[in-house]
Amino acid sequence: MPSPTELTIRVMTQADIFAVVAIITDFSVDDGRLAEDYYEQYFRSDGHGDEQNYVAIIGDEVVGVTGLYPDKYEWPGILWLNWFYVSSAHRRKGIGGSLLDFTIKTAEGLGCRKLYLDTSSDSDYAAAVSKYEKSGFVREGELKDYYAKGDHYLIYGLSLPSAG
Repeated sequence: MPSPTELTIRVMTQADIFAVVAIITDFSVDDGRLAEDYYEQYFRSDGHGDEQNYVAIIGDEVVGVTGLYPDKYEWPGILWLNWFYVSSAHRRKGIGGSLLDFTIKTAEGLGCRKLYLDTSSDSDYAAAVSKYEKSGFVREGELKDYYAKGDHYLIYGLSLPSAG
């Protein structure tokens, strides 16, 4: 497990795209393709809207990614977790927990009252789902057979202390 002094979390830069996409692609080629398109567009746009993306770093190596984006309907106080992945070489070392804690605290600092995420019911995502549930996220929705027969689209939510 990396010590707090070894792991840093900072705002993602365009120079991080290759490393981030490699982490995501290592987990899922489809997710990697989607992430590459997303990040290329994200860094081409001026100001990046209200989205925020962060990377976890050990030394000079990008070892994880996370982010937040506003609700597509711009509902006040609602944010969504974006691209939450840890490199395969650094999983089960506390990095995912640190990234998720950072993201939750960042959302709280932005006055978010509810943080949502979506994921798959596929067994490949079971470790992430377990991490979300241990952090207090509650399953609130399911779209059956969304990705494929037997692979459901899951929505989890976490209520945060009200900003006001």
